[in-house]
Amino acid sequence: MSLTTPVDSARPEWIEAFAPIAWATPYLTSPEWRIRARTRNVEPGQAADVFCNQTMRAFDGVQLWLELYKRPPPGSSAVTKCIVLCKFGSGLVGFPGIAHGGSTMTLMDEALALAMIGSESEKTVGGEWQAIKPDWQRAVKDGTPISEALKGSMVTAKLDMKFLKPVLCPGMVGIEVDTLEDKGYRMKMRGVMKDANNTPLLQADGIWVRIGGGTKL
Repeated sequence: MSLTTPVDSARPEWIEAFAPIAWATPYLTSPEWRIRARTRNVEPGQAADVFCNQTMRAFDGVQLWLELYKRPPPGSSAVTKCIVLCKFGSGLVGFPGIAHGGSTMTLMDEALALAMIGSESEKTVGGEWQAIKPDWQRAVKDGTPISEALKGSMVTAKLDMKFLKPVLCPGMVGIEVDTLEDKGYRMKMRGVMKDANNTPLLQADGIWVRIGGGTKL
């Protein structure tokens, strides 16, 4: 992934940018949360995250994308809650004045993925938020079958969306994600996209499973 270095508190410009989402300010300013901004840059030869880091941001799409997760308590590596904040321009418009459903579902998918990435990072690399398996791209490039290259990785097995209200565009939203279950080989999460008034707009329920780690859902 193309990511900035995670920090323990938000930059002043991030707090200012998302000031209209007042319910999110306590998360941005709390030392209990880790935060990073996703960047648009994709390193030469990188074949991952191109859609989110380039396509979603093109033509006045996503302008600022922050990801936060709550630090696990001492003695635990479980990430139980995440927040994603996104500010976007008219590049995501579908119906006039409304964000395209595909773009909002992408944001929800990525928000649920953050819960998985945060948990895996805490368990395996001390919360450094780096790629969990940095060698998988090389394996695919060398001709290794995808199923083999991703063995041991967590992947989306199920993702249900419920549209509650239109997502205005241009605009900004916050997504709250709760980890409902984490058994190591399977994770269940629920995310709710909300506007500045804390009004639910979209709900996503997802299941992630570890390849080679059990198939029963």
